Amino acid sequence: MSADGLYCQPPQLDWSQASGPRAPDYGDIYFSAEDGLEESRAVFLKGCDLPQDWQGKAQYVVGELGFGTGLNALALWDLWRREGPATGWLHVVSIEKHPLSRADAPRAFEAWPSLAGLSAQLLAQWPSALKGAHRLIFPDDRFTITVFQDEAERALEQIEARVDAWFLDGFAPDRNQAMWSQTVFDRMGRLSRAGSRVATFTVAGSVRRGLQQAGFSVAKRPGFGRKRERLEAIFAGAEMSAENSPVERTRPCGGRVAIIGAGIAGASLALAFRRRGREVVVVDAIGPAAGASGAPAGLLTPRLERTDRPHVRATLAAFEFARRTYAGLDGFYPEGVLRLPRDDDDRERLALIASRMNADHIWDGEGLWQPQAARFEPARLVTQLLGDTPLILAQIARVEESETGVCLLDDAGRVVLEAGLVIHASGWGASSVFDALDANSGQVAVIAGRAPQRAVVWGGYACAAPGGGVMLGTTHVRGEDAGPVGDAIKGLRDDLALHRPEIAAGLDAEVLQTWSGVRAVTSDQLPVSGPLAGREFAARWRQYSTGRLPRIKPGPPGPCRQFILSGFGSRGFAHAPLLAEALAGDLSGEPGAIERAGRECLQSTRFAWRRLKRSH
Repeated sequence: MSADGLYCQPPQLDWSQASGPRAPDYGDIYFSAEDGLEESRAVFLKGCDLPQDWQGKAQYVVGELGFGTGLNALALWDLWRREGPATGWLHVVSIEKHPLSRADAPRAFEAWPSLAGLSAQLLAQWPSALKGAHRLIFPDDRFTITVFQDEAERALEQIEARVDAWFLDGFAPDRNQAMWSQTVFDRMGRLSRAGSRVATFTVAGSVRRGLQQAGFSVAKRPGFGRKRERLEAIFAGAEMSAENSPVERTRPCGGRVAIIGAGIAGASLALAFRRRGREVVVVDAIGPAAGASGAPAGLLTPRLERTDRPHVRATLAAFEFARRTYAGLDGFYPEGVLRLPRDDDDRERLALIASRMNADHIWDGEGLWQPQAARFEPARLVTQLLGDTPLILAQIARVEESETGVCLLDDAGRVVLEAGLVIHASGWGASSVFDALDANSGQVAVIAGRAPQRAVVWGGYACAAPGGGVMLGTTHVRGEDAGPVGDAIKGLRDDLALHRPEIAAGLDAEVLQTWSGVRAVTSDQLPVSGPLAGREFAARWRQYSTGRLPRIKPGPPGPCRQFILSGFGSRGFAHAPLLAEALAGDLSGEPGAIERAGRECLQSTRFAWRRLKRSH
C-alpha cells in the first residue's frame, strides 16, 4: 500500500473555459470542448460495439482507466437503461488517481443536462477521496460502479474481475505516462476475457505497441471531431487464470440462499441477494435483531488507524458504504460524533490521525469531530434491511451437505430448509462451525436524564436514547458472561463522570432500560467473510506451499456450499453491509467489491492458512 497517506490528492482544476474543467498539472482537458457526451458515445460505446456486445450475457463488465468526471459511466448507464437486456447486470470497474471532490463534481455535470437524473443519483453516492475501492450500487437499473482510487498500476493489482470491454480515457500518453505503461497493458490482459474489446481516443505508437505486446490486436478507426483517428483493440490471447493465492476469492455458487442469523450481518446479506434477484431465506431461533444487534441504540463510527494498510482501506470503505446504505432509513440519525481521547497518548494519536485524514475527521482541540458518523436504532435498521425476506423461526443444530445443496436440520433431525448454499451469519452462534471466533460480552444502560446534544465516544460512549434518556455503553468482558448488571451500570456511570462530568451531572438515579449481548470477535480484531475451510483448502494450501500450485491449479471436487460472515465485534453495523455486498457479489460471479489485499485480510480462510503454515 501507499506510504503517503490514506487519501488521494485532489485534482488541480481550471474552470476558466466554458466547455468544462481543465487539469493544469497534465495540460489536458477532461472531455471534448465540442461535445464531451457525444465523444464518449462515439469513441467508447461504439468503439466497444455497444449495445450489441452485451446481448445474451448475464453479467457485463466494463473496465475503465480514468473515471474523471464520471461522464463515460453516465453515458454507459444511459445506454444500458435504453437498450440493455431485460435481465442481467452491468458493472463498471474504474480507476482514478485524482478523484473529484463532492463539491466539484456537480459543477462538471452541468455540461450534460440530458443526464441530470442519472448524475443526481451518482452524486448521492459520490465517494470520498479515500484510496482503494468504492462500490456504488443502483439496483433499480441492475448497475454497479466500483471506483478504485489509486495509481493505475497499483489499482489493477487489486481488481478481481473478468472484463468484457475497456475504456482507456486518461490524460494524453505524453502527459500521463504512468497510466499508459506496459505494466498497465499487461495487467489489463490478465483481467480480460477472450475477445475483450478496447476503445481509446489516442493512436500513439507507444499505446499501439503496448496493447499488442499484452495480447491485443489493434486497429485504427476514424476519430471524433477534430481528432483524425482513434484505436480499437480486441484481446486475442487466451483468458488467463487468476493470480495464485492460498487465500483465494470465493467462487460463485447458485441456488437458493439460506442465511442463519437475523442480525445486521444476516439482514445485510438478505438485502444484497434480493437486489440480485436471488431466492433467499433467513433462519433465526428468536427473530430479527435478537442478539448482539439488538441494543437500544448504537453509534456508527469508522475504525481509525494511523497507517495506510489493506484492512484500514477496507474498513473505512465499509463505513462509507454503510452510511450510504442507511441513508434515508427510519432510525438513522447522521448527526456526527465527537471522539474524545482516553489519555494524553490517545490525544496525540487522535490528533495525528486527524492530520492524515480528510475533512470528515476534524481535530478541534478537545477531540476528533466526525461529522459523517451517526446515531442509529439497531432493530429498526435490521427490520428495514430484511424487508420482505422470508424468515423461519428455528434453531439449526447442524447442516448436511450433498452434491446438489445443503439441508438445515433442527435438534430433532427434522429438515428446516433445503438450499443451494448456507451462510452462517449468527454472530457468536457461528462459533459452532468456525473455531476462530471468541466471545466478548457487553452491557449498556439507558438512564433517565438530559441527553447530550451530540454523541460522544471515548472507548465508552453516551448518546440520546430512543424515547428519551441517555444511553451509556458499553462494557467489554471476555467470554459469554457479562457479569452483574448493577456492577456494569456503576462502571458505566463512573466512566462517564470521568470523561463527561457535565453529562453525568444531568443523570437521574432511574435506570430505564438495560441490555446485554455477546459479540463474536477474532484474534486480529477483524471480521471474517468467505468459505468455511475444509479438506479441500488444506490440500490446496499444501500445493501452494510446495510451489506446485502455479503449474497445477485443480479446483475442489464440488463447489463450496457453506460460508460465514461474522466476527464483527462491536462494529457490525459499520462493516457488515459492504462485506455482505462483497460476499453476495463473489457468490454471483461479479467483480470484487473491495481490493484484493483487503479481501485477503478479511477472508475466513486466513486462520486455516496460518495454522497450516505454522505446522510446516
